[in-house]
Amino acid sequence: MRLKENVIANYLGRFYTITIGIVILPIYLQYLGAEAYGLVGFFTMLMSWIMLLDMGFSKVLSREAARLKDKEGGIVELKMALRSVESIMLILGLIIYIAIFIFTDWISIHWLDINELPLNIVETSIKIMGFILIIKWYVSLYNSLILGFEEQVWLNIYKVLIATFRFIGGLILVIYITNNIFYYFIYQALVTLIEITILNRKVYSRLPQQTTIMRPSIKAIKKIAPFALGVGYTSGVWVVYTQLDKLLLSHYIPLNEYGYFTLVVLVSGAIMQFSSPLSQAIIPRMTSLLSNGRERDMLNIYKKGTLYIAILIFSVVGIISFYSYELLYSWTGDSLAATWASPVLFWYAIGNGVLSISAFQYYLQFAHGDLTYHIKFNTYFPLITLPIVFYSVTHYGAIGAGIAWFVIQFISFLFWPYYIHNRFAKGIHRDWVLKCIVPPLIITIAYIFLLNYIDIDFTNFSRFWTFLLLTILGLLLLILNLLSVSEIKAKIKQIIDYGIYKYGL
Repeated sequence: MRLKENVIANYLGRFYTITIGIVILPIYLQYLGAEAYGLVGFFTMLMSWIMLLDMGFSKVLSREAARLKDKEGGIVELKMALRSVESIMLILGLIIYIAIFIFTDWISIHWLDINELPLNIVETSIKIMGFILIIKWYVSLYNSLILGFEEQVWLNIYKVLIATFRFIGGLILVIYITNNIFYYFIYQALVTLIEITILNRKVYSRLPQQTTIMRPSIKAIKKIAPFALGVGYTSGVWVVYTQLDKLLLSHYIPLNEYGYFTLVVLVSGAIMQFSSPLSQAIIPRMTSLLSNGRERDMLNIYKKGTLYIAILIFSVVGIISFYSYELLYSWTGDSLAATWASPVLFWYAIGNGVLSISAFQYYLQFAHGDLTYHIKFNTYFPLITLPIVFYSVTHYGAIGAGIAWFVIQFISFLFWPYYIHNRFAKGIHRDWVLKCIVPPLIITIAYIFLLNYIDIDFTNFSRFWTFLLLTILGLLLLILNLLSVSEIKAKIKQIIDYGIYKYGL
């Protein structure tokens, strides 16, 4: 029951935050301008690089919370580990912020291609970005702990409230008070301070209260360090692997075009967000089941999770990739932005769709507490892919980056999940592909071919009706995919039979 509640809460919370972003962010583009919006995109990209600072401690403490929360003396052990990690983060955070402060001029003048924004505004905005990034590091840590406690209903209520303050408050600021990008970042810093205060109090309310101050412990760090460093190393490589193209493009294309590219990142990133709520719920549960010797139950959750994510992701990716221009134009009302971004979005959308499915093999390794193969993959595979990304960006710009991203994800999917399944769950790969991935994929492809045959003329519709029609087409595809699941069909039949019995239909 807790797992179902967490999954539902995760999806409701994520749906709200995605929806409010979809509605409001294009308005930011309108009022801030493309170049200032590009600076927001630059900040969003930097937020992804915060995982390099984390060194794996957030994910490890999440796992420790899931493992220790029901064991005698476990909460005290967890608090000691948290205190020790917080001390390390404080020292490193100060070092990182000083470095950002020192290199602000270089970033503003030599890295970003600025044409309209005043240089002093850009420099002060970057300094504020650095402050927010350090605080967000702590936010990530506390979020992970609450996920490990499986208190995801509370976490999503909190996220909805924070997202409301962050987006709607920011919108009121840029429309009615000032559209100066400097004050926008000041506001975001204030919201982040509120965020960290709430999370800190929530986490420590679950930990034992003591009359004496619990000091950091080297022993506690040593205990979690091996697994943390493994997670941290792979997470760091993963950040470089997934964000290098975005970092390079912030230098190789003008800041106003990077504003358009930010739309691509937002929409394609939303695809990954659709899988995140389920993964946040099943990873602690898979870990708990496996630690209690219930491997079969763990694998059932693993396969069901893959099936439902494939259904959802393919339904979303099918519409986004096939109608990328119509989606972007109906969303932003900016034909120039839609024309520039739509071919790039096509490749990033299907690339992220593949990545959402292939990521499941990592959940399996994480539940086993063995990231040996994950570390090896993230060490050697980027040696091949990163030069490809660098060449694609520097020679072909954003469209080259998108094509390279899809090709890399597709090649990875072809061999890596098979290899991991043979190591951790021998014999499930065939069913995993044929029963969990292929059916919704076939239905989605057939549906897109049908839409192509119909050839809907969107020029006859307003922006609102275009967006509504795309939403309806996506929901119809989702329903068709859900109807391919035997459990769903059995449940529908049960409801129909009950209606016939109850009302004599």
